Amino acid sequence: MEGIAFRSGTPYTDKGSTVLVVSCSNNAFLPYLREFLEKELVLAEGTYDLLLVPGGPQFLLLTEYLPKFAWVGRKWITFLVERHGLNRIVVVSHDDCVWYQDERLIPAFVLKFGHDPMSLAERQKRDLVEVVSSLRELLPATSVEAWFAEKGADGFLTFSRR
Repeated sequence: MEGIAFRSGTPYTDKGSTVLVVSCSNNAFLPYLREFLEKELVLAEGTYDLLLVPGGPQFLLLTEYLPKFAWVGRKWITFLVERHGLNRIVVVSHDDCVWYQDERLIPAFVLKFGHDPMSLAERQKRDLVEVVSSLRELLPATSVEAWFAEKGADGFLTFSRR
């Protein structure tokens, strides 16, 4: 049976966007990500495109282990930048990301040993630098920046630029 189940409280308006944010889809992280984007980066609500996937921007680096992920991710990002006229990409990762801990998606030997032994947070930070390099190569006319969020002993998240 067809019928209206819900009606928005405000009329639809396209506020436009020049920024693409690529981050992890973890629902617990999302409110803090939005707070960071809107308060620190001064991106008004509804003025940035969000691409949220498990593990965030790391999918761009999986060319060897999960090449379809990397291929699709590059296609999505290129499409959004070109079709929405975006000129800036912000990639954000957070500590304790379960994607980096799951052996079903990344082989256990890569997680535990990789190229050199390092903590998961160190690996994520290194990966962010590689993601920025990859995106700059893919879209040289687009500004790219990376941020890493960590939970402090006081329970608050801090975001640092990579």
